[in-house]
Amino acid sequence: MYTYVEHGDAIVVNITGPIDIQSAQNLKDWIISNFFENGKSRIIIDLTHCGNIDSYGLGILVSIYKRAVLQNGYLRVVAPDRNTRTLFEITGLERIIKIYNSISEAMSE
Repeated sequence: MYTYVEHGDAIVVNITGPIDIQSAQNLKDWIISNFFENGKSRIIIDLTHCGNIDSYGLGILVSIYKRAVLQNGYLRVVAPDRNTRTLFEITGLERIIKIYNSISEAMSE
């Protein structure tokens, strides 16, 4: 399930539940139709309540990142959970997609 809040020119997307092969494409489509197609390309995804991310989900996050950059925006990820952060570190994605401990930290940069 996804909800969002607008903070200035940034959109904070809160995700509850997994980002996996069954749900990831829906997330991408939802972000494209609700934000990118409306000129909103500064996205912060909050994974605080995300249960699990599989490799397909990571690929979708990379795809969202690329689309955001093409539209002169960004994708920032809030992941306070150590296991989630480790997943980004092991795959090297933390060098591409910035990871933050909190929404306020992601907003302040």
